[in-house]
Amino acid sequence: MKNPSNFSKFEQFASCLAVAAFIVMISACASKPTGLLKPQADRAERETQSYLFYLDGAGGGTEKKNWAGGVKDGFLEAGYPGAGEMFSWELGEGMMADQKASVKYKRKKAGELAKRIEARTKKHPGAPVGLLGFSAGTAEVIFAMEDLPKDVQIDTVVLLGASISHDYDLTEMLKRLKGKMYIYTSTHDLMVGFFMKFSGSTDRKYHDEGADIHGFVLPEGANAETRKLYADKIVTIKWNKKFKKDGNKGHHFDNIKMEFIRDQVAPLFMGKKVIGLPE
Repeated sequence: MKNPSNFSKFEQFASCLAVAAFIVMISACASKPTGLLKPQADRAERETQSYLFYLDGAGGGTEKKNWAGGVKDGFLEAGYPGAGEMFSWELGEGMMADQKASVKYKRKKAGELAKRIEARTKKHPGAPVGLLGFSAGTAEVIFAMEDLPKDVQIDTVVLLGASISHDYDLTEMLKRLKGKMYIYTSTHDLMVGFFMKFSGSTDRKYHDEGADIHGFVLPEGANAETRKLYADKIVTIKWNKKFKKDGNKGHHFDNIKMEFIRDQVAPLFMGKKVIGLPE
């Protein structure tokens, strides 16, 4: 793994060009950030049914700037019976600042989320808790679960546009997962497949392939327990041409379009089958 300070002059120049192109691409392709929508009138009842924590991507996550609109609308359109919230972990200083923030900072925010999850499970012990992460928010999902007591179990996890490194060791996270972790992948995602090699992954690796491209691989030297956890808990859903009907052409921000959330993501939190699930 290379540190940016060890880049050659050519690599530094290429990195600057990549970041500039990255910013232009964000402006052209990203969904328009929206403010948080008002809670449902029946929220108190919904909270007793199930609860979802959404972790937005870098550059979002705040009340003034986020990509949560399509997520919330998609869940409501799908008939999700529970309630939820967007947990803000971002610095509020822009996309690159969030992506490049230290792992120490990200783990600190994830620890705050873990405490909130634990409090939620104590308040409503019978209500399933799910975690949905988008882009850099996928790392926060993983870090938060690692910080949970082992007796606090998350029912379902879905990762979209995962910009954490593909060989990150998920062992401790998976020990706290009751059901499955679904990760949607796409080789068409240039944000993760190309630009992230210059900006660095969310867990601060350079020239690394993000998990969004082909999914996670077993960490080097994985023991029998880790191998079983990966085999039993992780479900990789590759981009499918049928996703186009929901506006998902495999690009980064297609993951959080309302239609895709409605038809592909929300159903997973309700125990329903979706396109692309392995037989």
